[in-house]
Amino acid sequence: MRYRNDSLPRPSHLSLRETDADRPYLFTMTIAGKGTQGMRAWMRFAGWSMGCLALGALSGCGDRDGSIKAALALAEVNYPGQLELQDAHLQKDHYDIVLAIKGDPVTRIRFGIDRDPADCTPASACEERLKRAYVNGVAAGIKLKALDQGFRQCGVPVLGLHSDAITTAFTAVIELDLDAEAQQTGLDRLTPCIAAFRQALPAQASPQLRSVALRILLPSGNVPAEAPSPLTFEARLSAKRQKDVSYLVGLKAEDVRADSAALRLYPHYISASALDRRLAEIAQRALADDPHGGHVPEYPLTWSLQLDPRRLDVIHTYVLACSEHKAGEGPCGTDMAVSMRYDMTRDTASDLAVVRGIRDERGSVALPPLPGRKGS
Repeated sequence: MRYRNDSLPRPSHLSLRETDADRPYLFTMTIAGKGTQGMRAWMRFAGWSMGCLALGALSGCGDRDGSIKAALALAEVNYPGQLELQDAHLQKDHYDIVLAIKGDPVTRIRFGIDRDPADCTPASACEERLKRAYVNGVAAGIKLKALDQGFRQCGVPVLGLHSDAITTAFTAVIELDLDAEAQQTGLDRLTPCIAAFRQALPAQASPQLRSVALRILLPSGNVPAEAPSPLTFEARLSAKRQKDVSYLVGLKAEDVRADSAALRLYPHYISASALDRRLAEIAQRALADDPHGGHVPEYPLTWSLQLDPRRLDVIHTYVLACSEHKAGEGPCGTDMAVSMRYDMTRDTASDLAVVRGIRDERGSVALPPLPGRKGS
């Protein structure tokens, strides 16, 4: 079995892959860009890894074999003959063990083993974690199977999950054609999918099971994206499609249709596509034309990004900037911003405005609201 942390990335600019942003201990990394910051991050990671190899259990890096044995033994006590090993993920000082129900390709139970696996015994906190994980994992498995069945039945199969968190609050990724100016027509195609999904759930399903969170990709080419069968918690988008523009929408248990007013741009797209750099260039040009000037930091920060109330390919945002900056003295303190309306299709900006004095008496950013949707 091959784990994602089996090999080290090569140095350069170091960043966590989006799908594992909430689990940095997986060390699933993408390499992009250049500079001393990336090299320092690489050296910190490599130093930590070499320390683990050199010190072993004394360093607190985790005992993989011991953790697996402890997890399987505890599982056998509580759920005799039901569970088997699926995976093991290294955290900072211990392992998360993922168990599967035998004969069930979907349901997963993930829980953390104590730093010393010998402490993971019956009547311990470790056992309580296993029991909670079992309940949560079974519920998440029921929901994922129902979602897979319902959406596949209506012709909009789920392509994968947004992250590897085993929870009923997972976000499913789909592909759907949405018009730039009239998105509700496309979203209404999901109404029978939502109904079919809920019909596949147990009769007394909780509101959490009946709710839906979706990340919507626009079609890429003339061939529909291939969906895994069955859909599992391990299913992910390809690295290439992870960078595509996408949108988020959620439905509560009582909602029967996805509302276009609740759509919002998937925020990671801004950095994954280097759009943040493009917005920074536009902001810097606006400051160059301003009598009082200003400086956009090397690592730009967008603020209060909003999806246009009508158009799918237009955003409204602020780019934070500094009124004073001296080269070679490190990051400047942002105390101003440039607001803009940006058309992602045409690569054009409008409604540019420089806003100064953006910090309140506590030092927090305080900027006027921008046009947007209720989901943004």
